[in-house]
Amino acid sequence: MSRTGQAAREAVPPEAVLTPAAVADRLGVAVATLRSWDRRHGLGPSAREPGRHRRYTVGDLRRLERVVHLVRQGVPVASAAATVSAGGVPPAIVSGRVADRVASRRRRSLRGAAEKLDPDAFRRIVVGFLDRHGTIDTWQKLLVPFLQELGERCAEPGGPVEVEHLATDGIIAALHALPAGNHTGPASVLLACAPDEQHSLPLEVLRHALAERGKGTISLGARVPPHSLLTAVTTRKPVATVVWAHSAELASQVPAGELSGTRLYAAGPGWEGVPLPGDARRLTSLPDAVEALS
Repeated sequence: MSRTGQAAREAVPPEAVLTPAAVADRLGVAVATLRSWDRRHGLGPSAREPGRHRRYTVGDLRRLERVVHLVRQGVPVASAAATVSAGGVPPAIVSGRVADRVASRRRRSLRGAAEKLDPDAFRRIVVGFLDRHGTIDTWQKLLVPFLQELGERCAEPGGPVEVEHLATDGIIAALHALPAGNHTGPASVLLACAPDEQHSLPLEVLRHALAERGKGTISLGARVPPHSLLTAVTTRKPVATVVWAHSAELASQVPAGELSGTRLYAAGPGWEGVPLPGDARRLTSLPDAVEALS
């Protein structure tokens, strides 16, 4: 913990009771996140003030600090809550342990929610999977097969494009709903899409997976013009720069040879066959990307 964090922690009198807003501010999470943790994991306040307003005690705050610390190390919230409540130490996240039948069952539920155009149900399913299994397994076991199937349907005349849009928005909302982690140093990875590349979802997923491991990122989002990418690299001097492209036409627009002072990581199928400069490297999967950038 930093000296600032220690000072803030020591400044709380042992007899104090805190509002949800005060606790959220100290933890660096949203009040809505505290409500969700209370409802889903029993991590709520234990004191009441006159008028039946619930307030957090210092003990509640300390318990939540331990949960947040574990979550920022990559432990799913459910596991972190259970571990803190039991006084134990959780194992690290290990990808690849989701049974195929479990993933298949959740994909059916996800498909049903998407086809009913029910964004709340869709988001809950994704959040639940993220919470239990982490970003890598959620992406590989749940979302990629679902999105591939949906993409094939949308490619047909009259395909359900509205379902695809709802699904994309729902996945991003789910990623933002869970506090994946926090980094203690300067963000060292720059994430950007190629010029005219509109599909930024894979970078959102990568950003969340890296945050689970305490890795800070700067995300420029979709359709980053060449001059904007060069300016960002010059200004921030990231150790690594990841550029996503889903087609060779888009990848060829990236000023890859002009990026200096950073290592280029080329992500997405568009880079296959496109020459890369110097020590640039292709990323072929989310686990590959997380390992390379962590």
